[in-house]
Amino acid sequence: MASIADIDRFFLLWINQPAGRNGVLDKLVFDITDAQLLKGGLFLAAYWWLWFERKGERRRDVVVAMVAGIITAVLSRLLQVALPFHQRPLHSPGIGIHMPLTVDPETLNTFSSFPSDHAMLFFALSVPLWNRSRWLGAAAMLWTLLVICAPRVYLGYHYPSDVLAGAVLGVLFMVVLSGLVARTSFPTRAVHFADFHPSAFYPLAFVLSFELATLFADTRHFLLDAMRLGKMLIA
Repeated sequence: MASIADIDRFFLLWINQPAGRNGVLDKLVFDITDAQLLKGGLFLAAYWWLWFERKGERRRDVVVAMVAGIITAVLSRLLQVALPFHQRPLHSPGIGIHMPLTVDPETLNTFSSFPSDHAMLFFALSVPLWNRSRWLGAAAMLWTLLVICAPRVYLGYHYPSDVLAGAVLGVLFMVVLSGLVARTSFPTRAVHFADFHPSAFYPLAFVLSFELATLFADTRHFLLDAMRLGKMLIA
C-alpha cells in the first residue's frame, strides 16, 4: 500500500513532468507564479468591490475578513519558521523532479516549504467570498488551486501536501479568526472611521491591502534587513 509520502511524490512528479523541456512553457509558468496581479491583485480587487457594493453590515464583513486575512498571513509565516524545516522539492534532487529552465536552483533555499503560505492566505480569503456567493467562492478557490498553487508545485517550490495543508489551515483560520474579530468593536469603529475620515482611511486601506496582496513581502524584507543590520552593529 502506498504511503502518504509516495502519493505526495506521485502528484508532485505528475505536475512537474513537463518542466525543463520547453523554455517558453517554463517561462510562462514562472511569470504566472511571479505575477502579483494574478494572485493578490485580483483577490483584493474583489474585496474592494465588496466594500463599494453595499454599505453598513457588508462593509463590516469586509473589515472582519481583511483583519482575519492579515492575521492568517502572519501565522503562515510563523508556522513556516516554528515547524521543523521542510526542504523544497527544488532543492531535493534525489526525488527526481525536472528542473525548470527559468528557475534559479538557489531560489527560496532558506525558507521551509510547509505549509504553503500562498495556499493559506488565498484559500482563507476565498471563504468570505464563498459567504457572499457560492459561485464566487468556488471560483476563488479554483483560481487559488490552479493559478496560484499548481504553478508553484510545477516549479518545485512546494509539494502537493504543502498546498493541501495550507488550504486546510487557511480555511480553518479564516473561520475561527473571523468569528473572533467579529465579536470585537474594531470592525464597526473602522467602518465609522471610513465614513467620517475617508481621506485618511482610504490611503491606509490601500497600503494594507497592497501589502496583504503581496504577503507583506516588502515588510518582511525590510524586517530581515533591520535584523541583519542590528546583528552587524552588535557584533
